[in-house]
Amino acid sequence: MDKRGMNLKDILSYSVRTEKVLFTFSILMELIILAAAHIMGMGGDLFLGTLMPIFDCYVICFVASMLKKIRLDWIVWIISTVIFTGELFTIIFYQSEYNIRVLQLVLETNPGEAGEFILSALLHPALWISIVTTAAAIYLSILLTGKIHLNQRLRPTFSWIGIALILWSGTRQIPAYIKLGRCLSAKGYEAFTEKRYMPHLSTTCVRLIHGIAFNKAQSSELDVLTATVQNTPESSSSKECPLIVLIIGESFSKYHTPLYIPQALPTNPKLERLKDDGYLIPYTDVVTTSNLTSNVMRNMFSMWDENYTDSWTKHTLFPAIFRKSGYNVWYLTNQFALNSSDIWNGIGGTIFNKPELSECLFDWRNDALKQYDGDILDLIPDTMLIFNRPTLLIVHLMGQHVKYKSRYPEEFDRFKSDDIRNEYGGTKGKQIIAEYANATLYNDFVVDSIWSIVKGHDAVGIYLSDHGEEVYDWRDFHERTDEKQMSLNVAKYQFEIPFMFFMSDDFIKNHGDLAERIRISHDRPLINSKLKHTLLRLAGISTPEYKPTDDILSDEFDINAPRYIGNHISYDSLLGNGETSNK
Repeated sequence: MDKRGMNLKDILSYSVRTEKVLFTFSILMELIILAAAHIMGMGGDLFLGTLMPIFDCYVICFVASMLKKIRLDWIVWIISTVIFTGELFTIIFYQSEYNIRVLQLVLETNPGEAGEFILSALLHPALWISIVTTAAAIYLSILLTGKIHLNQRLRPTFSWIGIALILWSGTRQIPAYIKLGRCLSAKGYEAFTEKRYMPHLSTTCVRLIHGIAFNKAQSSELDVLTATVQNTPESSSSKECPLIVLIIGESFSKYHTPLYIPQALPTNPKLERLKDDGYLIPYTDVVTTSNLTSNVMRNMFSMWDENYTDSWTKHTLFPAIFRKSGYNVWYLTNQFALNSSDIWNGIGGTIFNKPELSECLFDWRNDALKQYDGDILDLIPDTMLIFNRPTLLIVHLMGQHVKYKSRYPEEFDRFKSDDIRNEYGGTKGKQIIAEYANATLYNDFVVDSIWSIVKGHDAVGIYLSDHGEEVYDWRDFHERTDEKQMSLNVAKYQFEIPFMFFMSDDFIKNHGDLAERIRISHDRPLINSKLKHTLLRLAGISTPEYKPTDDILSDEFDINAPRYIGNHISYDSLLGNGETSNK
């Protein structure tokens, strides 16, 4: 029995004994990455983050020990070193561990962007800190495995403790491997939204594989979506509104504008003037489906909704319907230009940055980004091209996206920290709030300028933000979060959004009924994923995709329809009960 036990111990410990330097190095790097994540404020479970990587490190050593027989174990060393160094770099550089977004950045980077990124990384301390730390871990591993010699009597005890830890870690990690296998074979995004299929992302390897699997599935989805959009059927249209302008903002909080909060700083003087003159109608009860731009864009542009049981890729995108009905569709963006080297905003532009798909959606789009949103106004096509044919003009702004101070030119630096009276954030927070106010003031100028170009014609416009933004409103925090438990305040500040109609004199004169419907529906509850149906109504497009129950201007609009935000949370139940209501 003892002999069999010793044999079992020898078998289980063989890989570690054979690759003890690699095992020690892997454990050290996992601990360093865990510590770096906590230092950078990313949290994580210290207990699981310490113990669960043990089995991953064991598997790495097992593969290396097998390859060592044919003298190829150096391959495992190289791959492991690159993977660990890479995650340490992303933590320092991106303030993020390996995840879906980081991997999406890497996988969607073209050769030109890769060259620019490598150059910027070489000049950034994060890369050299990561390389030096990894080298130090290798040296320390060699030192520890060469210097530490256990007492002969204690070796069996420590060996069994080590084996017990490996087996315990394995019982926790093997289910994660099974779930990763399902993710790798998944054909669509839906496989990643069900919690029961979500592996515990406690180790570097699991996080890396999960991110790769998601992006692989997403790429497959876009291939299907492209085919769907290419087959969008022809539609008839009365061309009721010959010029429709859709302006999509970014990170605009309705709680930082006097359009919604009278006591707010005067950040929207131009839009307030349009409101007072009756040309702008703010809607008071509008929420977004997500606080992540990529998800918002998919929900807004796709004709799919949560009532369908099939995949969203089986439904076309509304710009394709407009084109098939005889509208020109112009897309002016300061985030998702095809040739942009701005890899950060490549995250959200998935449905826009696939060339074959873009060709089906737009007659024209800009191919470069500008430093400030106001600079893209010069790219708006010649007015004769816009006004001589029914046109949908979509303008997507950088808006108030962080870093706020980078979103406005110097002449709009009007609000100072001394102007801020705020309970949260301290001195630093006051400065950030002032910068956000300046970005909002500049956004006011840009949106008004866009409207000024078209307001002399029969035009109707809609402005909305993709999502809200926390700016030290109820706690010492700004930007957005991905919280497992949705709170009322998170829903309020991150998911409530400004939404408003613009109407020209000619529009009011030529479309009196629509103008009146816009005015009287301003307090109806809306979620931005339903916007497409109102756009189809404004264009008079006849298509089976149109749902009057989702058109806020329709008599059939369903004011009692649930509005699901975030991870399928009923916003209205949350608002009414002060607690989460899951779908």
